[in-house]
Amino acid sequence: MKKIWSIAKNELYSLFYSPIAWIMFVIFMVMIGVSYIRVLDMFFVAEKQGGFSLFFVEHLTHDITVHGAVGYLTWELQTLYVFFPLLTMGLISREKNNGTIKLLYSSPVKIRDIILGKYLAMMVVTLCFIIICAITMMAMSFSIENPDYVQLTGSLIALFLLLSTYAAIGLFFSSLTPYQIVAAIFTFACLAFLSKADSLWQEMDMVRDITYYLNIGKRSMPLIGGLFSVRNICYLLIISIGFICFTIFRTMAATESIPSWKKVMRYGIVILLGLFAGYITSRPSVNAYLDLTRDQFHTITPPTQEVLAKMNEGPLEVTIYANLLNFAFASNFKPSMENETSSNLFERYSRFKHDIKVNFVYYYAVAPDSYNFNIYKGCTLRQIAEKVAGSMRIDINRFLTPEEIRKQVDIESESLDNFMVFKYKDRSAIVRTYDDNDFWPLEDEMTAGFKSMLMEQPLIAFLSDGITRRPFSEQVRDYTDLAGRKKSRESLINQGYRFDTVSLEKQPVPQNIAGLVIADVRKPLSPTCLERINQYIENGGNLFLTVEPDRKQAVAPILEKLGLKYRDGMLIQPQDNNSSDVINTYLTDQAIHLSPRFERTIYEDHRAFLDSVYRVILGGSGSFDYVQKDGFLMEPLLRTDPKLCWNRLQPVKPDSMHFKLTKLPDDETGTFIPALKLKRTVKGREQRIFVVADADFPTSNYTNIFNPKQYNFKFGFWCLSQFSYGRYPANTVRPLAKDNKFRIDAKNILVQKKIMVWVIPILIALAGSFILIRRKRK
Repeated sequence: MKKIWSIAKNELYSLFYSPIAWIMFVIFMVMIGVSYIRVLDMFFVAEKQGGFSLFFVEHLTHDITVHGAVGYLTWELQTLYVFFPLLTMGLISREKNNGTIKLLYSSPVKIRDIILGKYLAMMVVTLCFIIICAITMMAMSFSIENPDYVQLTGSLIALFLLLSTYAAIGLFFSSLTPYQIVAAIFTFACLAFLSKADSLWQEMDMVRDITYYLNIGKRSMPLIGGLFSVRNICYLLIISIGFICFTIFRTMAATESIPSWKKVMRYGIVILLGLFAGYITSRPSVNAYLDLTRDQFHTITPPTQEVLAKMNEGPLEVTIYANLLNFAFASNFKPSMENETSSNLFERYSRFKHDIKVNFVYYYAVAPDSYNFNIYKGCTLRQIAEKVAGSMRIDINRFLTPEEIRKQVDIESESLDNFMVFKYKDRSAIVRTYDDNDFWPLEDEMTAGFKSMLMEQPLIAFLSDGITRRPFSEQVRDYTDLAGRKKSRESLINQGYRFDTVSLEKQPVPQNIAGLVIADVRKPLSPTCLERINQYIENGGNLFLTVEPDRKQAVAPILEKLGLKYRDGMLIQPQDNNSSDVINTYLTDQAIHLSPRFERTIYEDHRAFLDSVYRVILGGSGSFDYVQKDGFLMEPLLRTDPKLCWNRLQPVKPDSMHFKLTKLPDDETGTFIPALKLKRTVKGREQRIFVVADADFPTSNYTNIFNPKQYNFKFGFWCLSQFSYGRYPANTVRPLAKDNKFRIDAKNILVQKKIMVWVIPILIALAGSFILIRRKRK
């Protein structure tokens, strides 16, 4: 070890008595300082702007340092990518060029010790770069409240491992040639290959897994972000140890005379051992994880972990169906993207269930009236598919025809879209892609899919008698957005619920439903229907009832049984931008506490906008009077503002609503209640009934209003979700971020900029100049 350290010291003397290292330290300090100030200032401005910008000011420790393309460490890795070939290019090639390599060969020092000594010297240089990074992290820690020190420490350790890998690669290429520039070029080319390996030959099934595994960015970025895994750490160690061994073999070759096949065999053994170690450590059952972030930022929530823990009786098979002629295919589903898609979607879950198997099935199909037939006039569907596949350089034979895919799965029910089918034991579930910026299912949707294969999905039935609103119709008045829109992740059908319609004229209320929806009965219900509804309520069934003022008589018997009376008249609230029958009602505390996730939504909006009232907009609504009856506990969910809203008893012509109405002497004033929750215990289970005096509130007429901010959709969503008693949707609420505030001002950022960009680089330059001048004088 003493010999190794002695060689390392000599190498450090050569490095630090040369201006190259000092110049790089100065340049790197300036560059990382500029990046750090830029990102810090961006988040600082976002906090001061408030509003929507505050939704991005969370987990500041992670976001400022390593988040995606924003984190300043992510940016500066590209700089180090260039620096290290210049630092390592002379480690051995300089010895060869000067002829001093022969003196090393003849010295009583093993070649292994020579190589390890030079590598140790580079690790010390690497540590200098880490110290520079740590300086910016220290400054950031003083700038934000409650920084996550454990994550920062993990990021520095991961950076050290990555840069040590760069050093090992540069050391090897320095041993190949006496020309330093050539060694630098080779090193840069190798690092470029390892950084882009996952994009090479991904169309070839034989090499896709190997090149994807070799990508150094895919392995190192999770580590730097605070997620340590056996696979990624071993990857960096395998690369480092492998190139150090190559360097030793290459250097030994100049001092020994052995057959070429033995030399080749050395390299082959190291490569095979590396591949074997990489294969073993990449197996899900071996690949252990450690999330160093304080809030377990990279880990699925405990409820999802519990669901996966229960799936222990067999593998989870995932089949991803992708349509060549769907607009999203080129950007998300090409065969060359299989590894990336599988990793991004399921690696978080395979940590807790190791036997997740992902398969891809490609097909082509379009509707008979598709625009494709207009673009490719005169072409058959097969010819259109061949042209599209050819433009992406994909073999058309990889795709199933419409006839072949229909034998496997019902693509019509999914509108010929891209979707996934989960299979566990004898049960299956469909998880979809969505028409929003995220596109892929998030943890909520995935967990709903997992749960549906372990327990029965709650079935909510919509009453079809009396011309009521429906869950799947595309008419604006219906509840499709809330209940059954398959391409909307917020629709209840994608959160684990099932929906159907039921006619109580023809059958009793089904025993297996979680709740019954009676939405805007437009004509009187028959005695048979009313009797069955009353019996359902008597038996403790859950109910969601929405009523319009001009049709209140149709459900008056149901309301009377519940102890409710729909007031005569209509609520009026004159406004500048809406008709007078559009009123702002406000969520009560009971409504906000319907769900932990709803509470979190309200909290985040309050933090961003400092709202003190949370609106649900109703149009053409009335209100309820209520008395306690049959053991029901009445909880108002919405209330009106007595200063702005009143109850008009006299009929109002629809045209008059477009004007700002004024109070009449006989108008009723006060606080009115247009929505209530009724609950009681029946047969050991809590019965839940929701009644709303407006049937239009969850439709797009009101959910698409953005000013003022409204909670119409979420209110309807969480009311209906009460019928599953917490089973659905999954509770994936995470702890509140502690590092979401700054404790500095704008002047402090300018001071930090001067220190990072000027003071510290000048001090480094002065230290280097002092050492170089002192060395020259000696």
